[in-house]
Amino acid sequence: MTRIVPKFVAKSWRLMAVSVGVAVGAIGCQDVAGPIWVDSLALSPDSLYLVAGETGHFNSIPMDQRQNPLMDRAERTEWAVSNSSIATLTSEGSVGTVTGVQAGATNVRVTLGRGSGIGRVYVEPAELAEIRIEPSNIELAAGMNRFEDRIPVRPILIGLDGNEVPATGYRISWRTSNPQIFLMVGRQEVVSSVSISVGGGSPGQATLTLQVGDRKVTTPVIVR
Repeated sequence: MTRIVPKFVAKSWRLMAVSVGVAVGAIGCQDVAGPIWVDSLALSPDSLYLVAGETGHFNSIPMDQRQNPLMDRAERTEWAVSNSSIATLTSEGSVGTVTGVQAGATNVRVTLGRGSGIGRVYVEPAELAEIRIEPSNIELAAGMNRFEDRIPVRPILIGLDGNEVPATGYRISWRTSNPQIFLMVGRQEVVSSVSISVGGGSPGQATLTLQVGDRKVTTPVIVR
């Protein structure tokens, strides 16, 4: 048996289908329409490590409110350096060129539209011949982690002339091989600081590693 659909019903369904299609199309258009602006700025790389006289480069990457890159607008980036006695800055559009002046650290700031960003510049001193940990052998009492019970530890940096040089401007970090055995500041596994103090945790032996730039040295830490 053939079912006959009244004309006015069929027409109503067609009108409804058209209306739904228009609505869906409008929603789809709203997703991509509207103004696009620079909402944030990123720098690549996010930091530079130089020595005096050495040159490095930052690239500005503008991002819109949906975190999509807007590279066609990068040429309008504005650049500034916080401390020109540490590093100088010249810029051309999306590229900032930084030259190290003397040991220390400073920031490069970029702005464009609503966005801004900061890159860190480290100017390192002259090359080292040797690094050491003082004291070289560390013994601690278990559970003695109060500030007054901690042992201070510092780096010894030896220049190419054989003399000790100040630690200012060098990338210095400390790492414990087992934070359960001995503890550093904030119970962290890695600490970026010129000097630290260590306290005893659980009995055992672990390793303290000092890294200065690309150089590393270790010393045992015994907790009794």
